[in-house]
Amino acid sequence: MAILTTHNLAVGYRGKKGCDTTVLKGLNLSLDTGRMAALLGRNGAGKSTLLRALTCADKPLAGSIEIAGRDVTKYGKHELAKLLGLVSTDRVAVGGLTVRELVAMGRQPHTGFLGRLDDDDRQVVADAIASVGMEHKADTFVAQLSDGERQKAMIAKALAQQTPVIVLDEPTAFLDVASRVETMELLHHLARDQHKAVLLSSHDISQSLLLADDLWVVCNDGSVVAGSTETVVMDSDAMNRMFGSQALAFNASLCDFEPKIATYAAVRLECGNDALRRCMTNALLRNGIGVNDAADVTVVANSLSQIAINGEKCGSVEQMLAKLKR
Repeated sequence: MAILTTHNLAVGYRGKKGCDTTVLKGLNLSLDTGRMAALLGRNGAGKSTLLRALTCADKPLAGSIEIAGRDVTKYGKHELAKLLGLVSTDRVAVGGLTVRELVAMGRQPHTGFLGRLDDDDRQVVADAIASVGMEHKADTFVAQLSDGERQKAMIAKALAQQTPVIVLDEPTAFLDVASRVETMELLHHLARDQHKAVLLSSHDISQSLLLADDLWVVCNDGSVVAGSTETVVMDSDAMNRMFGSQALAFNASLCDFEPKIATYAAVRLECGNDALRRCMTNALLRNGIGVNDAADVTVVANSLSQIAINGEKCGSVEQMLAKLKR
């Protein structure tokens, strides 16, 4: 069920005397409850501009946005804060607060100006902290948290708002690999387990394609292709049009981008397992040798130390490459 929809939306920057700059236009998008959508695109493609319009930080240049079937312009700020939670990349100066105090700030739309928490509010805060696995850090100052922990605390704050929609702008930016994976998995489970509609922008292609239910791909020509992850990846060329670069190609079997490497030769490759095949393919490509099932030369690899070229044994990958280069 769509909780957020756009109708012929155009976003960009307003200039003086009506000289507006349109970044994206003609957008008819929908975000469903219980699903996570990943907004993908190159730097400068307009992802943050779109998110700012969707979260009412900026007014769109044209078109409309609806949340829960109602135009966002019909909501007051207080009403909107009960419908939409935002986690941005901006580092808010909250280092002097504990995690519990930070998360409690998410209750403000429900507690009013004075922000007094009752027992129910405190339980919501505790549940939000538990949802992101931060119970052991509840009384730790935010300044003492790692980047990954700080991001989890900000997500918990959004959860404490109890909004049906959560929008995150680059939630994995500046995080290490482990923290990126943990954050993406957390958001995936929040969408499924708590029936949230989650929209995030990301440059983490592989994790987005693994964990996002839907993709919104901003292509190099300014168009946006949206749909289920599988449909976008398999049934359109949107992924290759994301960057519009001759140096990159999207590999659907790996669900990630690869550099286009010039090759001067090719071999037929037979390997014992997929992981070994990937390692061997990378080693060959690095040295200008492609993999083609129609090639005259056959390389058989049962391990990195059991390799043969047309039946002639090689002791290592290095020896194989040396023989192929002759």
